[in-house]
Amino acid sequence: MKMIYAPFVHAAGNAAVLFLFCSSLALTMQPALAGFDEAAAAFAAGDYNKTLQQSRPLAEKGDPRSQYAMGVLYENGLAVTKDLKLAAAWYLKAAKQGNADAQYNLGAMYEHGVGMPVNYAEAARWYRPAAEQGDIDALSNLGVLYQNGQGVPQDKVLAMALYNVSVAYAGRGTTQAAQNRQVLANQMSLDEVKKALALTETLLKPGNLKPGLRTYPK
Repeated sequence: MKMIYAPFVHAAGNAAVLFLFCSSLALTMQPALAGFDEAAAAFAAGDYNKTLQQSRPLAEKGDPRSQYAMGVLYENGLAVTKDLKLAAAWYLKAAKQGNADAQYNLGAMYEHGVGMPVNYAEAARWYRPAAEQGDIDALSNLGVLYQNGQGVPQDKVLAMALYNVSVAYAGRGTTQAAQNRQVLANQMSLDEVKKALALTETLLKPGNLKPGLRTYPK
């Protein structure tokens, strides 16, 4: 499961959580949200108490990035007692406001049964909006659900297209999606592969990922 905190790059993993600071994603300064920038800097420095102090007031005011940050802190027990239910509650608040990182993490919690029973339908529900925003891990994980027919109707064509888009957005071939599509390709007919390539081309057109996914297979 990946954990990502606004200007932090995230990495996928089942047991370990890796946080890396990414200055290129620094936010435009806004007086009302100055505390968020301070929270991000504190997180990068490993000062989780300050991260909590800066994030909580903004989260309670409805800032989705800070709500997501609270989810990360509670899920990992950083400056707070680990509480997976509270983590999910904070992720849900952020996810409902369109925060792709929270949507992904909430989907992952449902998929893997972290702090809640496994629910593939709910996992797909939250992976999809993150995937529609171009989150490469959400695209890959949603592809897995479609490949296996978990929580959604099995659709190998869509699964392959999701893997392809994930790899294209990642800009490199050494991703989980790349490994997934190699396995899936061996399970598909030539006609299915051709359909997947056509769908991939459609989804990769500028601005067409979200509408393309929403209209498929109509």
